[in-house]
Amino acid sequence: MNKNIRQKSIISAALLVAATASAFAQGNGIAGINEATSMVSS
Repeated sequence: MNKNIRQKSIISAALLVAATASAFAQGNGIAGINEATSMVSS
């Protein structure tokens, strides 16, 4: 029983880390695109 709970918490933590990393990557990508757009426009 404890092994199953531990396994679920490890999987949950891994998914949380992956989701957080993905969100940061998307945010940086959007910022880069906006910066490039403003450089080209000016």
